[in-house]
Amino acid sequence: MMLTGKDIILISNQMLDDRYWTSKQYITQELIKSNRVLYVEANYSFGKLFLGLMGKKWPVAPFGKLRKEKENLFVLTPFPRLPFRNHYRWVGWMNQKLLLIKIKQAITKLDINKSILWTFLHQTADLIAKLKDTKSIYHCVDDWPKLLPMAGMGKPSVIQSDEQQLLSQVDVIFRVSKNLLLDANLTHTIVHDIPNGVDTDLFDPNNPKNCIMPDDMKDLPQPIIGFSGSIGKWIDIDLIIKTAKHFKNGSIVIIGLNEKNPKINKLSSINNIHFLGMKERKKVPKYINTFDVCIMPFARNKIGEGLVPLKMFEYLAMGKPIVSTESKVLRPFNEVISLSKEDDFVESIEIVLAEKTKESAKSAREMAMEYSWENRINEYSTAVKKINNNDRKSS
Repeated sequence: MMLTGKDIILISNQMLDDRYWTSKQYITQELIKSNRVLYVEANYSFGKLFLGLMGKKWPVAPFGKLRKEKENLFVLTPFPRLPFRNHYRWVGWMNQKLLLIKIKQAITKLDINKSILWTFLHQTADLIAKLKDTKSIYHCVDDWPKLLPMAGMGKPSVIQSDEQQLLSQVDVIFRVSKNLLLDANLTHTIVHDIPNGVDTDLFDPNNPKNCIMPDDMKDLPQPIIGFSGSIGKWIDIDLIIKTAKHFKNGSIVIIGLNEKNPKINKLSSINNIHFLGMKERKKVPKYINTFDVCIMPFARNKIGEGLVPLKMFEYLAMGKPIVSTESKVLRPFNEVISLSKEDDFVESIEIVLAEKTKESAKSAREMAMEYSWENRINEYSTAVKKINNNDRKSS
């Protein structure tokens, strides 16, 4: 059921070569095997334009830029965005107008007709209204009305209003967790719950490259209890500290990006917590391979309780045991991960460490294979082929 021969305009909130890949890049990587994709990069801020002019890793494209990256893949770097887009609706509207100009220019240059508009941005309703002869998808990967204000990047009411307008425009919605869009009006839109996926070739425990011990992991005491991913306010820092104090003869290893978690500085005072920072995508499997158990210590807030994260599938693909704080959306995976209440979290890690076997690692890997990006694309394709612009309803 793979999509073939389509022109797809994919509107991302990341640069294509971002060192931290998420679903946008992986989906693009699969789509270009049989389709032509215009990848629209994040319309970065004027501040990042300035950083680019100073030699930092941001594009210097004040008037936008279209380039061919490889066969079937074209990348559009749009105009820099106006600030406060999630604080004032008129600013968001202006940004969409500027983005529309560049997209229309690219459509003309690439001779795109009857495309599929696949947007990851909540603030793109006006684009869909202006781009004719397109089927439209909103791929919801985060609770934006909750997440963006956590980082001081907007007002919940404005973000929610923009997202609701988008929901009323699109033909179909993909969401990675059933906890997303719970407060939205989805009455007239087709909704498909399709969790994230994993690059099973990159995250392969049998690949010799993934068995090389990273230099900053050498000589760390075992057991190694590891976490990979963004460290935002949805991560329970106190639970990590509690784990470290219990396993004082072992090591707690954290790799990832600090997403302005105000408690993260508390980790530096614990001797056996090793915060190693963000790693290149291709090096992440090496780190996970050294973990004796992987943890997902999510906070008890709306974000934490709704996550079905990429990292979980990466852990599984590497055949690693997982201990996570309990949540309703993770229950379908309870055969391969250990769901625990906060009070029992440390005890669950002990049990998993004692019971891990080659058979359990094999089961984890087999589960991950079901969530390969190729299989995800098949699910997306099946949903897209069923789109009927004249008959939209909830599912």
